[in-house]
Amino acid sequence: MEILEQIGSSLGKMSGILTFTFLTLFTLTFFFKETIREWLNFKLKKRKPKEIKALLYHNMFLVADRVVARINNTDFTTFDGYDAAKTKMLNKLIELKITTVKRRFKEFLEQEDLDKIEAPELKFRVATTLSSLVNEYNDNAIRVMTDDMGVKMEDAKFLVDRYEEFRKYIVDAFVDELEVIVMDDNYLNNFDRLNTILYTVSMSLSIIPRDVVGVFNEINGRFKKYNNE
Repeated sequence: MEILEQIGSSLGKMSGILTFTFLTLFTLTFFFKETIREWLNFKLKKRKPKEIKALLYHNMFLVADRVVARINNTDFTTFDGYDAAKTKMLNKLIELKITTVKRRFKEFLEQEDLDKIEAPELKFRVATTLSSLVNEYNDNAIRVMTDDMGVKMEDAKFLVDRYEEFRKYIVDAFVDELEVIVMDDNYLNNFDRLNTILYTVSMSLSIIPRDVVGVFNEINGRFKKYNNE
């Protein structure tokens, strides 16, 4: 009642034409609110979508660079003592991981028809990109450790397998979210879907430093012998 009294008082202070205009607009808005809502939704859906290639400058790529910088500024230890072999190995492996992720997602975003494909195909392409880059990284990581760092094949494969086991919770969560994001009708176009997907990727990248420390803590001591080679 107090609100109505305030409105009535305000109307009383208006000129006749202003009062008439206000009441007319109020009445039209009340009776045609559903039509107005539909029109607004239509305009939102008709807005010109952004170019998907604009996502080549997504924050995910900045997060990736920050991960490399963070790892390069970290000294890794074994049994509370500085471990030069572990530090060198992690610097190389994480740089390789980030380089692979950035390159493959840039190639993915440069595809010409991403704005036109249906949701199931988009999901398939993203999942295929993820699977391919993981396999590519694993193969290259083993090669770098054995050829460039003198790590035995047995130890190199052991490390890659343990890292994949440790990160499995991230991969599973990403796959689940990918399904939700791609099939969600609240996204108006593939730009919006990919924008959200890349933020999900950036979150998985940002915890890499914590995960690699966790992996090496579980296998502490196995690679310390390479400090003497």
